[in-house]
Amino acid sequence: MSPINPYNKYIKQYQTSNITTATPEKLMILLFDGAIQFLQKAKTAINENNYKERSVNIDGARKIIRELMRTIDLENGNDVSKQLFKLYNKMAMNLIKANVQRNCDLIDQVIEDMTNIRWGFQKAIEIQSGVTTVEDVLKEQQNIQAPATNPAPQQIEGENNAG
Repeated sequence: MSPINPYNKYIKQYQTSNITTATPEKLMILLFDGAIQFLQKAKTAINENNYKERSVNIDGARKIIRELMRTIDLENGNDVSKQLFKLYNKMAMNLIKANVQRNCDLIDQVIEDMTNIRWGFQKAIEIQSGVTTVEDVLKEQQNIQAPATNPAPQQIEGENNAG
């Protein structure tokens, strides 16, 4: 049995305060972070053959995804809203499969999707608050997507250096 952390009470108070005072935008980011944490724990549980923890953590992530789905206004939304809803639904279905199949690759795909959506929401918040511009975000996105280039091939060990 692991020792009880004497600071747990204060950590819980801080977390509760952080959530109750957060803006709706910050709450969205917290939801993404929570889902990603659940999924990381689920992967650990799969690797440790801990079936209960695997199920609990995958279920926690699925509940967050379902909550995110509820925030989308499909009646008044545009195509982006509908596509986002479909992506959330695909992630939720992948988590069901991951749980049944004990499949870390499916969980990794959901983590990647969640991370990308979180990044987009974070950048939208930054643009809205004036922290950054659309142009800066587009440049950042291009830098992220640009393939790494190797400026010069490395010599193979034992290769003749004489010209």
